[in-house]
Amino acid sequence: MDSREIRELLRSKNWVDDDSDFRFINQGYPYVIVASGDEIRVSLRENAGTDNGQNGEEVYSFRSIDELQEWFEDYIGE
Repeated sequence: MDSREIRELLRSKNWVDDDSDFRFINQGYPYVIVASGDEIRVSLRENAGTDNGQNGEEVYSFRSIDELQEWFEDYIGE
């Protein structure tokens, strides 16, 4: 997977990575999306208001950007 493609996809859906550490959040959802190597993980944020995903429980894992897009369509509606 190309990290640039992942970043572009998530930014287009209003998910931000303020720390540039490939940990994307959207204040409207209780998830954090972490991209590392060839895997993308979606975790629940422990406290959706302040936690940046460090303590969340992993709920989904993807190996392609297409799988991530499918998750967005199924669970986020985008």
